[in-house]
Amino acid sequence: MKNNIKTFYISFLLLTVLSCGQKEIEFDKSKWNQKSDGFYLYREEMVEDLMSNHLRKGMSFNELQNILGEPENYSDLEENTIAYGIMEDYGWNIDPVETKTLRIELTKDSLVSNYKIIHWKN
Repeated sequence: MKNNIKTFYISFLLLTVLSCGQKEIEFDKSKWNQKSDGFYLYREEMVEDLMSNHLRKGMSFNELQNILGEPENYSDLEENTIAYGIMEDYGWNIDPVETKTLRIELTKDSLVSNYKIIHWKN
């Protein structure tokens, strides 16, 4: 009986730990731009799959735009760099306390040369 209880508690603890954390979903072009109250609903969950299976160095800006839509304009971006907001958290403030952005660097010929997630947390 004690072994059964011990096994139950260990299983419960293991399942609890494994279920914590961010859930990842496959990239879906139709969900990429879905928003609610100004926040993207699915980008954070699908960005890993996007980077692993859909983005590639050497793809053209037009191919990129066909997959992701129009990039967002940020005044602090370097030349030949575009960005897509992934997540913003404002906490209880009017200024963000955390952001994630997908930054994509382009060559002078408008081909993808690099991409990465920029994660900022206050």
